Amino acid sequence: MQSGRGNIFFPHVHTLNALPRYNGLGSALFWPVEFFISLKPFERSKAAFGAPDRVLKVFFPYKHTALADYLYRLGMQRDKEEKYCYFTIEPGADIEQFRQALMTKVKERFKELNKPKEGLPDRKQIEMRPVLKGEQYWKPDRQARAYMDRLSPEHSELMTRYVQMINIKRYSFSTLKAYSGAFLAFLDWCGPRMPLDLTVQDIVDYMCICIARANISETMQNQIINSIKFYYEKVEGKPRTLYPIPRPKRYVPLPKLLDKMEVRDMLYSTKHPKHRCMLMLLYGCGLRLSEVLALIPTDIDSKRMVLHIRHSKGKKDREVPLPAQLLDALRDYYRQFKPMTWLFEGNTPGEPYSARSLQSVVKQAAVRAKIERPVTAHMLRHSYATHLMESGIDLRYIQSTLGHSSIKTTEIYTHVSKYKEPRSPLDDL
Repeated sequence: MQSGRGNIFFPHVHTLNALPRYNGLGSALFWPVEFFISLKPFERSKAAFGAPDRVLKVFFPYKHTALADYLYRLGMQRDKEEKYCYFTIEPGADIEQFRQALMTKVKERFKELNKPKEGLPDRKQIEMRPVLKGEQYWKPDRQARAYMDRLSPEHSELMTRYVQMINIKRYSFSTLKAYSGAFLAFLDWCGPRMPLDLTVQDIVDYMCICIARANISETMQNQIINSIKFYYEKVEGKPRTLYPIPRPKRYVPLPKLLDKMEVRDMLYSTKHPKHRCMLMLLYGCGLRLSEVLALIPTDIDSKRMVLHIRHSKGKKDREVPLPAQLLDALRDYYRQFKPMTWLFEGNTPGEPYSARSLQSVVKQAAVRAKIERPVTAHMLRHSYATHLMESGIDLRYIQSTLGHSSIKTTEIYTHVSKYKEPRSPLDDL
């Protein structure tokens, strides 16, 4: 993604260690400098005794590890109480000159990383879509890091090939996270043995241990089986094997939804333009939470009155109708906030709005609307589909709008829809 504001781009540069901590491929993402770093003069009101008060406050994406490491090497510090980063300005020094010198160092440092490699096309000329926070790398949790510390060199090399194969097959980030965590636990159970030395009965014993001791759910049980099968069949190229482990049926609850009046009260009680637009997108277009956060301004087609949903679940694109009322609200929001990259951004320019914050917006709107039961963002999507069905809209159209691959997924809303609800014989007594 290019911008007329500058030609210097920051790449995400990560080395491929024995066990990749990030995406396993060391991929680079190029962004304009102004999207990443902002320097503002600031006077520390709670400075420690003897410390200077004149500082330069730094705003940048903390997830950008390459940029953060270089800024810390240049002398950046972090206030742990107020939770912000800053550069100390020496007494008598000019703040503007210090800021310009700092920006020059950062640009020169990353200009070398921006050069295309031999034999590869210049990636600045390739149109790239921004990557959501959390999707550009995989951070193991505390338990996964404990497993990684106990891995032998052979297991570490095996895990590297495992992550590489997931990336080469272009599986989603959620699949990478789930499979890697489950397979790490399996390697930890193997101990000094290699997975190729195990028998089918050993794998069955491992599954029985997970069910008996860890009390895993049906979904987790299927996930563990899939992660192990992926290693043997995709990484090692072994023939497909059927393990004598019954696949448990998943519990399929009815979708939880809201009444039209409850949705109206949530929208009317939300005065913040950004929060109101996000709620309207969740309900008015039936979007998933991740789809709302992944929107960019060019996804809005006001001439055709459609909204483009790109790279959605299952790597599918689709178009959904754009209500006129929602278009007016989005225009007012855009004029007021002027987002730089994403349609909805957080406090740091160029960073998307976080999923946790959006869930919090939904919960706060439910509290203002005096809805006592728990409300989530996905309930608005369920409400959208159910209210369409109650209005007599064809099931195939609802399937296409929601982006379901199978109509069986959409048919679940027939169990909660009231437009064809039969009359109870009790009413005739």
